[in-house]
Amino acid sequence: MKITDIKITPPLGPINRDWRLMKISTDEGIEGLGEWAPGVAEERFEKLKRALVGRDPLNINAIHHDLLWGMQGLGAGVEIALWDIKGKKLGVPVHSLFGGRLRGNIRMYCDCHAGSFWTAEDYSRRWLEVRKSGNLDPVYEPEACAAMAERIVGEGFTAIKFDVDLPNPWKKDTYDRSIGRREHRHIIDIIEAVRGAVGPYVDLAVDLHGSFNMVDALRICRDVEHLDLLWLEDPIRWEWGNVDALAKICMQTETPICTGEVLYGAKLHRELVVKQACDLLEPDIPRSGGAIEIRRIAEMADMYHMSIAPHNMASAVTAIAAAHICSTVPNFLALEYHSHNIPLWSTMLSAKYPIKEGYMSVPDAPGIGVELDEHAVREHLPRDALMWS
Repeated sequence: MKITDIKITPPLGPINRDWRLMKISTDEGIEGLGEWAPGVAEERFEKLKRALVGRDPLNINAIHHDLLWGMQGLGAGVEIALWDIKGKKLGVPVHSLFGGRLRGNIRMYCDCHAGSFWTAEDYSRRWLEVRKSGNLDPVYEPEACAAMAERIVGEGFTAIKFDVDLPNPWKKDTYDRSIGRREHRHIIDIIEAVRGAVGPYVDLAVDLHGSFNMVDALRICRDVEHLDLLWLEDPIRWEWGNVDALAKICMQTETPICTGEVLYGAKLHRELVVKQACDLLEPDIPRSGGAIEIRRIAEMADMYHMSIAPHNMASAVTAIAAAHICSTVPNFLALEYHSHNIPLWSTMLSAKYPIKEGYMSVPDAPGIGVELDEHAVREHLPRDALMWS
């Protein structure tokens, strides 16, 4: 079997985070579905195409090795398509290629953001508005966040996440990473309000996006210990060169610390794990390098008694592939669902609305087990654009 062509869709628009889907064709007529990273220059796609056409799509290890560093961040979408092809060729689901699934349903955690779901445009606009007006947007009131939490738990989710580094009028300085007392109190108020709304048996995580300095981030970690968080994510920007600072925070709080979404490849996760600078890892499904790297990360974490909760803002194509991966990982905790406000996410595949009661079932059909609904996707293409090119 040989790869004969690779095609991608145009960006599917800002409302869909400019997702781009990928299709790899073979000389046996079997096609694999994957995903291309948004915002990547077309020249890199042409380079990828030259590197892959004519190669054996079933020799995934060799292609993975060549793409891991040569095409950083782009190999994961290719790998998804290759596993899809291999599963179809052998007539088995992808999870069986990883040794078989340990669970048939994947627990999803819903990223709620705040009182309304996140979009890049809204988030930037609200920062501009609050700096101009000095007034907190109502969606960032603790009561609004609590209402969102109740809504999502009402849909069956047992794990939710909120951002707490939000646009607010109490930020002392645009560039300084310290937290004033009023901003600190607002962060705690949000977390307490959400915990109060959903009760003690719903898993609650919060994300700081590395927005603060070590002293103030540690203060937040300690001040929410009584709220029994599932985790607190990225208290500081340790990846700028100081994993020891994150380890210091982790060792001084009972609040579990989670990180890892920006790291590429298993090797870059090693120092975090060995120094026990966090309590669980959140490798990003596409960014970390694909199924092979995710499984390496999970195995390394398991040796240190850590769970993984993969980060994912990609389309449902990547999410379904992630479900296959996560179904085979013993130390899997939950997979991120960050697209509640994007209707196409739930309708772009042959399996419509794949999340039911906070869980996504793992398909048993060959390959990744689903097909793309091209009619649903075409509605989001730019005018007169070809579906594949």
